Amino acid sequence: MNASQLQLDLDEAETGMKLAAAILDSHGGTLLPAGVELTDAMLTSLRRRGVDMISVVNERVSEADLAAERERVQQSLTRLFRRCGERGASSALRQSILRYRLGGAA
Repeated sequence: MNASQLQLDLDEAETGMKLAAAILDSHGGTLLPAGVELTDAMLTSLRRRGVDMISVVNERVSEADLAAERERVQQSLTRLFRRCGERGASSALRQSILRYRLGGAA
């Protein structure tokens, strides 16, 4: 399931947050890759380099957002498997894919 991202002012960022997008310098070089967990030293370095905003993974996703994502995944799989019927190997495959895409929460 895709986590949403949150744009934050660097002063609002906290140690332990994960970057949702890479931070690039003015020449396009990567300062920090997406997915890295922020440390105090990284935040200090980014401030020194003049970085104002960062994009972090929003781990506080609402129940409504989760329900909407589950529904979207289920509709997508229903469309993909529309000609396969509800029995047999195709049904088992559909259920396995559903569990995988929902992170085991199916």
